[in-house]
Parts: sequence; C-alpha cells; structure tokens
Amino acid sequence: MNRSYLRRFHANAIFHRIRLEPSISQREIIERTGFDKSTVSSIVSRFAEMGLIERQSKPEANRRGRPSEGLHISRNSGLLVGVQVEAGAVGFVACGLDGSVMASRIEPFSGALDGIATYVKAGIDAVIAASGSSAPVMGVGVSLPGLVKRDGTLVHVPVLGWRDVDMRGLLDGVTQASIFVGNDGKAAAMAERMFGACTDIDDFLYLFSGSGVGGALFLDGEVYGGADGLAGELGHIKIVPQGRFCSCGASGCLSAYLSEPALVQEIERLGGRVPNGFASILQGAEAGDEIVLNVLDHAGEVLGSAVSSLINVFNPPVVLLGGDIALAQPYVSAAMERALLRLAHPAMYSRSTVRFSEISEGMPLLGGVAIALDGITGLDGSHVLQ
Repeated sequence: MNRSYLRRFHANAIFHRIRLEPSISQREIIERTGFDKSTVSSIVSRFAEMGLIERQSKPEANRRGRPSEGLHISRNSGLLVGVQVEAGAVGFVACGLDGSVMASRIEPFSGALDGIATYVKAGIDAVIAASGSSAPVMGVGVSLPGLVKRDGTLVHVPVLGWRDVDMRGLLDGVTQASIFVGNDGKAAAMAERMFGACTDIDDFLYLFSGSGVGGALFLDGEVYGGADGLAGELGHIKIVPQGRFCSCGASGCLSAYLSEPALVQEIERLGGRVPNGFASILQGAEAGDEIVLNVLDHAGEVLGSAVSSLINVFNPPVVLLGGDIALAQPYVSAAMERALLRLAHPAMYSRSTVRFSEISEGMPLLGGVAIALDGITGLDGSHVLQ
C-alpha cells in the first residue's frame, strides 16, 4: 500500500475517533484502532501542531500517578458549511470540525437555476458571519434533492425541473474552500453515520421523505454508490402496480405515496386543507383531523411494504427512517409495523431493527455538513489532515 495513502488512512481514522469520543486519550485510540503507538503519537502530535486538536488533563478513576491527556477537536480549527437545497427553501449551517452547530438559517428559494451561485454565496457568507467564528472554512457541502453523479454532475431534480447541470462547476468560486456536491438522501445517511444513530453501525439502510423520497445503502461503513454514484433511490421502489404517477415519470413509486407533495395532494383530494405543507399535516394530526390521520395511516402501510422489501433483499441489521417520516412517527409507526409483520420474512425481520432518526428533528441540516466533512477527510485526492 502506498505510504502516503496509508498515512491518510491512519489520520482519517484517528481524527474521527477523537471527534466521536471527545476526551479520548492516546492510549484509548491505540486500543480502539489497533494502530501502533508510534503512528498514533506522530499523527496526534501533527494534529496538535496544526491546531486541529486540544489536550486536556483527564483524571481516571482508580488510577494513580499522572493523569492522561484527553483529546478534543478544537472549535477554532476550522469551519464546515452545509447547504441543503429544497424546492422552496435552502438551509445553511455552519459547524465546527467536530460537528457542533454554530449558526443556521433557512432562506426562501425561487427554484431558479439562474443566479444560484450568487444566491448560495450570499447564504454562506451570512451563516459564517452569524457563527461569530474567525476560523477558516475548510469545506462546503451542498446536498441536492435529486440524482447526483460522483463527479458532481446533477442528472435530474424533478421538484425543481433541473437536468444535466455541472453543479460543482457552477458553484466553483462562491468560496475559497473546497466545494463538494451530493444527493440529499446519501447526505442524510452520512450525517447519521457521523453524528447520529449509526456512528458505530457499518451496515444500515436509510430512508427519508421530504419534497421527495430518497435513501442510501451503507455497506461495510461506506455509502454504496453503484455504477455512477446514483444508487440508493429508494423512493422509486415500485409499490403499487399502475399506481399514482411519480415526478420521475413512472407510476407506483414510493415517492408518489410518501413525499410531502403526495401527502398534501391526497389530503386535499379528500377535502382537507394543507396551507403550510408538512407543518400543517402534523398540526392536523395532533388536532385529531380524521382525514389527515387516515392519510398518514395509509402512508405508514405503504412505508411498511417498502421497508419489508428492503429487509427481504438486504437483511440489514438496522433500517433508519428520517426526514418527515421521523417527524410523523406517532402517526405512521403502527400501520408500518402491521405491514412489516405481514410482509417481511420472519427470519430476516427478527434480525432487523427499524428506527426513527432523532437528528431529523433536532439537527435537520447536517447533510451538507456531512458531505463537506467526508470530502475534506476523504482518502482520495488532497487531504487536509496531512
């Protein structure tokens, strides 16, 4: 193995171990990673020289002598900026390299591709100013609600009508930091892997709903991208033969039954009112609106059908549900579980756990941050941890 690549691999693993376990000691890093003492010592010393980490005394119970040092990612070592593009709004968030949120804002968005670079630059500048940090921006991650290839080419965003756009090239120059572009489903799954429920889980499936329905497959600790990086479009699993038309042009897709626009359309078809999108749906459910509750119950049944197929195909230890699905957990979970019991193979369902994301409610904008953090610590290309 190339020595430079091996060094990056060690640096990456040590950085993320410190990030996940603030106050970890060098001895504990050696135990967790299996790396030799000289490698860990060398890389930790280099991180300290860079100002990337801070050392603090760490008294340990039942241990005499000099206390060991606990290591932390320095909040002043650098900033990550996440940009989350949706149909009617764009979210911006500034975080430290440890993932701690310093500032966030959501701006209305017309959906126009013209002027997108100027719009994104203004949002990035504003959220950095709001963070109050003078740390350098190390990376910017942009998550998009559509198909995105590995090279940053946007294939299609149905909710915005964008096709075949070199998004990385279009946004080049909005900041001096490196820009990374990705699909919002994969971004959300990466956020769960880095900051949420799956930090110690190497294999899981992630499914989320919002303006559309997406997802990702995490296999052996990595997002599975397929031939072009487009894998994981779980929203286009066919659930109902000759069913409702989907924005992708086909019919019967999960997205046509579970996305926010699909739920709004069905509630209004049945005589309900949804003036403020998914927020109104949740308000109606909390108020006991029978139309809303029935639509969400049916959505839970459809969701359970989709998840049962995923369990039957992949036999995953964990299926994690995020986005609007997680926010609607009280109203979809019972119907979902009924469908799972009926449709999932018992032997495989008994080995799978279906969970709802917690960061979907508390920290919903971390997908772009995860893209940025993955980009700047990735093992390919230049590596900021060297």
